[in-house]
This record gives sequence, structure tokens and C-alpha cells, in this order.
Amino acid sequence: MGNFIVFILILFVLAALLRIDFFFTIVYLMIGVYVATRFWARRMLTRLIFSRRLPTRAFLGEEITVTLTLENLSMLPVPWLMLNDSFSPVLSTPPFYRQLVTLPGKGRHATHYTLHARRRGYYQVGPLLLESSDLLAIIPRLTRQLEPSELIVYPKILPITRLLLPTISPQVILPTPLPLFRDTTRLTGVRPYSQGDNFRHIHWPATAATGQLLVKQFQTAIARDNVIFLNMDRVDYGRPGQADVAIELAIVAAASLANHISAIEQLPFGFSTTALDPLTERQQTFRLSSGKGQKHLMQLLEILARIEGAEESTFLKNLRRESVTLAWGSTVIIITSVESDALLNMALLLKRAGFQPTLVFIQPAAYNYPRLQRVQALGVMSFVVTGERDVDAWHTIT
Repeated sequence: MGNFIVFILILFVLAALLRIDFFFTIVYLMIGVYVATRFWARRMLTRLIFSRRLPTRAFLGEEITVTLTLENLSMLPVPWLMLNDSFSPVLSTPPFYRQLVTLPGKGRHATHYTLHARRRGYYQVGPLLLESSDLLAIIPRLTRQLEPSELIVYPKILPITRLLLPTISPQVILPTPLPLFRDTTRLTGVRPYSQGDNFRHIHWPATAATGQLLVKQFQTAIARDNVIFLNMDRVDYGRPGQADVAIELAIVAAASLANHISAIEQLPFGFSTTALDPLTERQQTFRLSSGKGQKHLMQLLEILARIEGAEESTFLKNLRRESVTLAWGSTVIIITSVESDALLNMALLLKRAGFQPTLVFIQPAAYNYPRLQRVQALGVMSFVVTGERDVDAWHTIT
């Protein structure tokens, strides 16, 4: 634009010195073009509406269609518009979508591209960058941006017969076939509210006194709850490359078990883990109180979709803390990597406290793990998962 103004000034000086009418005509024409272009450019993108539409949730292996829609509310056309939408290379290669379009006055344009849910996780699609200018490039490029959209890809869910896990619940060894429940007439205390808690159990006086949302804790008679504790401590899964494979398999095992408990056994389940949350880029504890149904299962899949391995080793400490709130007789499913003295002591403590501990060891066949030698001697049910084919053969955990 600066060169164009200099060009007009030079023409004006020449026209004034030489007094040639033709030069004045060119000067007036250039000034008119400049003013019209400025007016055009000022309205070109400000009167443009654009949006991105895609499903925010997807299952592994699905194709995701992204629709970009542009609408020009002005009578003035947009001579050219470059669309540049970016995303993770996991979803598609190359990791961007570009298209050059032209929009007439009051025109509308929609374009589509496809992403592939190749790996579970939390992703951002975007930002979408729009670039445009006039045909003569008199003005600088104009840009507008659309914020990223969220996409969560759920982890793989397999029949537990492919995990070599049992399909008969260890709860059958309990001495009573009666339904088990929490007795709401016997209040034992309060605890912080966590996602999935019943709003009717909120202790409003304690909440008002402390300023923190608290729920009532009830004494339980006999419980038929299942609670999945997932170890996401990277140090427990071996070397960095080894840990990534094992943690992904552990997440598949947790999702498959929860699906079986909820959909097949139609029993309640809870969940707890401490992991890195990419949304906040911090390590935090994720809890789901005991619940049933598709909605409860989807809440778990939301968590499993986005969590990553934790650098700090906190699993056993959290397991010990969370076990205090469990209902008597609950089946406690611990998904981890290798046996340790601390883990076995914890399993034995749970068993003596009236729980039904079950240990699921994630040990990919491609790596060497210590052999399990002591866990069977404790009388604690245990299983080893070496790959997804083992998920298919899981027979007696739930």
C-alpha cells in the first residue's frame, strides 16, 4: 500500500509540472481505485460469517467429517479467500486443510474434509485462519481466525473375552445373594463432592459452613459395587517406550471392564486414577462415584480418552486413601503393571477389610516383566494381560 501511495504522489507531481490532462486523469483514477479498495476491504471480512461443525466425540476407528461454512452478508464479493484449518497429524496427514475460494455478494460456501480417529485422546481442530486481500494487492492481507474446536476420541472397547479375563464375577463367592446397598439412615460423615455423586446426598449445612461442596457418607450394609483403580504412574510401567505401550493397554483394559460391568452385568461401578490432564497440563485425581447406566459409562470414557501417564508416583497412596470410602464387600479391581511388596500388602489389607481385591497386571508380551510369584499365595485373584487378544479371553473378573 505504501508503494501505491508513492506512485500516486509521483503521478500527481508529474501532472502538476507537465500540466498534462492525461496524467491528471490517471491520478484521479488511481485515487478512486484506492478509496474504493479501502472501502471494499473494510467491509469484506467484517461482513463474513464462518463456522466449523464436527462431532465433539468419536470412537476409535471412526471417520470424522468436518464442515466449514462461509457466508458473505455483504453485497460486495470477496475476490479470493484462503482457508487454512490445522489439526494433529494423528488425525490426518498433512496436518492441515487448505482451500482457496471466491464468494459472490450474499454468497455462501460450504466445504468438507475428513479426519480419522486413529488413536484415543483429546485433540484440538483449528484454529481456522482466513486470509484475503484485493485483486491488485493494494492493501495488506486481511486475516480473521476461528478458535479451535474440541475433539475427544474414546479408547478402544473390547469384549473381555479378548483380555483373557473371567466373565464370572468374584462377587458370587459372597455369602449372600441379596442386593447390596448404602443405608441412608446411618450417616457416618461427609466428603468432598465428586463427579457422579447424587445431588440429593449433598450435606447443605456442612457445605455452607465450609464453603466447599460436601456429600454425605452413609454406612453400608452389603455392597455389590465394583471399583476400578487404574495405575497411571509411568515409573511402574518400565522404560519410556515400554510405558507408552503398557499404559495404552491398561486404558483399553479399564474401558473394556467398565463396559462389561455396566452393559453386561448391569452392576454399578466406580473409578479412580491419578494422571496428567492435557486440558489443564497438570496432574490430578479423577474420580467417579459408583453408578450405573450408559451415561455413567460415557463419563468414564471421557476421562480415559484424555488422560496421560503421570510422572509422580502416587498410585498406592491414592488407593489407600480412596479405599476408606468404599462400601463393604466391594470388588476392587486394581489395574497395574508388576507386583510389589507395597501392592501385595495393600491387596491383603483390602481382603482382610472385607473387600474382594482383583489384580490385573498389564504386561505386554514384547517386554520382559518379573514373573508373578507371590500374589497367588495370598489367595487374591489375579490376571495377566499381554495384548489385546488377551482382552478377548477374559473370563471371570466381572
